[in-house]
Formats: sequence, C-alpha cells, structure tokens
Amino acid sequence: MSFTPFSLEQFSKNVYKALKAWREIGGTPENLLESLQLVQRQRAAMKGKDAAFRDRLITNEILLDGLEALEGHDHTGAQVLKLRFPENNKILSVAYQLNIGEYSVSRIQKAAINKLAQLIYDQEMILREQMAQEREAKLPARSYTTLFGTEQAQADLLDCFVDERSPWIVTLVGIGGIGKTSLADAVTRQIIRTFLFDDVIWLRITPQTMDGRFHSPEHAYATIISEIRQQLWPQADRSTPPQEQLVQVRKALKERPYLIVIDNIETDAAHLLVHLGDLTDPSKILLTSRVRPTKLAGVSNFTVDELSYADAVSLIHYHARETGIYALKGADDEELTAVYKITGGNPLALKLVVSLLDILTLSEVLDALSNGQAGDVEKMYKHIYWKTWQMLTPDMQALLQAMPIVSETGGDAKYLQEISGLSANKLWPAIQELRKRSLLEVRGDINEKRYGIHRLTETFVRTEIIYLPE
Repeated sequence: MSFTPFSLEQFSKNVYKALKAWREIGGTPENLLESLQLVQRQRAAMKGKDAAFRDRLITNEILLDGLEALEGHDHTGAQVLKLRFPENNKILSVAYQLNIGEYSVSRIQKAAINKLAQLIYDQEMILREQMAQEREAKLPARSYTTLFGTEQAQADLLDCFVDERSPWIVTLVGIGGIGKTSLADAVTRQIIRTFLFDDVIWLRITPQTMDGRFHSPEHAYATIISEIRQQLWPQADRSTPPQEQLVQVRKALKERPYLIVIDNIETDAAHLLVHLGDLTDPSKILLTSRVRPTKLAGVSNFTVDELSYADAVSLIHYHARETGIYALKGADDEELTAVYKITGGNPLALKLVVSLLDILTLSEVLDALSNGQAGDVEKMYKHIYWKTWQMLTPDMQALLQAMPIVSETGGDAKYLQEISGLSANKLWPAIQELRKRSLLEVRGDINEKRYGIHRLTETFVRTEIIYLPE
C-alpha cells in the first residue's frame, strides 16, 4: 500500500504559498510544507533553535534546492521564480530584467511552480520509500506470503491508527494459530507508510520459561520497558534502575508519536494495559494475545476470527501449490467441508492438515483427528502434531526437537546444524521436509535465511516431546 497524504495539484498550491511566504517568520502548515518528510527530518536535526525562524529557514532551503534542480530542466522558469520570491521582485520588474512581457512572466511562473513542485514531490517520494524500508527492516521477517480473509480487518485496524485520537491501544485477540501475528505484521507495514509515527518498535514477548511457568505481569511490564528503551537507545546501559528506565521511555513516547507492537501477550493483559496506557498519546500500541482483556477506556479489542469456508478453500489450494502437495487438487465440496470442519477454519491447522495429506489419505487424516473436534482447539492441535510427529524421520525429529532453543528471530543453517547434531547432508533434507509440512518457518530474504517455528509448534515440542516420559 502506498500512502500519499496530498495530491500533486494541492502540493503545487502549497509550494506557491511557501514561495510567497519566503520572508515570513513562522507560518501555516501549508506554507511551511509541513506534510513533507524532507521538512520533518531537518526539523528533528535542528532541535533547540528558535522554532519559528528554524521552520521558515528549512522550508526555504528545500525550495532553494528545488530551484537549483529546476535550473537543469527549465532555466528561464528557475530565473523567474528566484527573481520573484527570494529576491522579492514584482512581476513588472522581472519582465524588465528578463526583457519579456508581463503576461509571459505570469505564464512562465505558473509552469515553473508546477515543475518545482514535481521535483520536490519526487524527492519526497524517494525519501519516504527509503524511510519505509528502514522501518520495515526492524520488523521480524514475514512468516507468510499471502493472507486470506483479512481485508476488512486490515482496513478497520488501519483506521484506528491513522485517527490521531483514541483508541491509543488496540488488542488483537484470537486462539492460537489464527494468524494474529501475521495480521499485526500486515497492518504495521501499512501504518509505516502513513508516516504518522516517528518510528516503529516491535517486541515479541516470551510468556513462559523453558519449564513452562508463566512470567508475572510485573516481570512482563519491566521487560517491555527495557526492550523499548533498548530499541530507542541501542547503546544505553542495561544496568540502569527500572524506574529510571520507565521515566526515560515515557518521556520519549509522550514527546513524539511511536508505534509500539507487542506480540504474544499471554499474561494478565488487563494489568499491563493499565500501565501501558500511561505511555500513550501521541504514541499508540498494538498488542496480540490469546486472552481477551477487560474493556478499558482508550482500548479497542479486535477479535481475529476463523476463516470462512471460501477463504479456507483458497488457503488450502494456495498452500498446496506453495508446498507442492496436490492431494486435494481434485477434492469435491464434501471433502473440503470435512477438512474445514476438522480444523475450524484455523489457518495453521489447515496448513498442517494439507501437509499430512502428502503421506496419508484424507480418510486416514480425518479418522486420526476426529477426537480433536468439538471446539477443543488445544486437543485438535495435539492430535495434528502427534500424527505429524509420527510421520517424521529421525533426522527431522532431531531438528524439530532442537528448535525451541532458537531465538525468536530464528537461526541460520549453521546454528541449526550445531544444535541438532546433524551433518550438512542430513540437515538440508530435514529443513526442506519440515518446511513442507508447515513445521518450520523460513524467514529472511535472498541474502539471508533464518529458520524458526510457530509458537504452537514450540509448545508441542517443549511439552509433549522434550519432556516425553521414557
């Protein structure tokens, strides 16, 4: 999504207003071109100076840079604008100096302003794309390629964040595997390109220790404050007392608008929301959680629902093409409905079932998972994971069993080989097969690949496999 906060036609009018206000101290948002990131970036770099004088100086410098660029495209037009505005000449005087008629000066001026606006607009779009890419690089690598059935949810969430008023906190609530993190990621990437926030901070919270105990709300809040501070000031001393860290973070988030995304809140969300609310306005917070928090002022709760039958079928076919599993290619409505009912329209469950169909028949899968129906999501997943685990080779099991110790950002192939004890010629087939079965997530780009697992997969391995009785 490309978010353009102004039309070129309107921007040309604002450029004209800015030229006319060349000698004013201060001004209006329009004649100071405040909608430009070119302006906002220079203002941030010139903090501490007289604001009114600084703002006009920055706007004039941007106009002058544009006029210098215009020289190479329209020398006469650039001359006219320089004589008219920086040098404050009347149209008649400009006509006399350039030896042309008054009407010609007006015509040249109008055309030159439009060209100047286009040049500055082009520079702005280049800067915005650069800024957007820098901010997107701070997000975790996408674990999805396409989302299904989320169009309305994305639009509604975006509306919450482009509105400069409340809600200051938005929670995405849904069962495991429903796609909360993917939805949050997709919306965050859109919000980034509105440029309504100075920056984005993404935190992924680990709710449990390796022995299965949940962290207290107080511990979760202290961790959040510490991680926000570390992203705001990477070189900051981590030994700073917690209360001092809180003061620093609160001051920063109150002075400038930041978007904070906190993924995977499983502790007492109501307790956290009360404290997190003190960090907002103008900053906003997006949370994902399996637990619906108590309704509070300034907080909006969004439920992430299961996919509709049509969207589930689209996901089934898309995932089958992506993994090369075509067992359901010729499936009829009755068979697809059976898969839909057994998974409840849960995206992760749908992918796992499609992966099982690479080895088992549909009737075998349905029979094996029949005890996981009746709305018991955790039971359904346990059945799916156990059936999938039994289909894995020892090499695949060894790699999957090692994955819970990989960090949230994932590990590279060298690290996976080290923790799994597999040789290179055994590791790569295991990676490929686990990915095909939707048990391994591949993150990164063409220059770097990192591998991780979904939280539900991690929970299964940690609670059912690593601590499996002999």
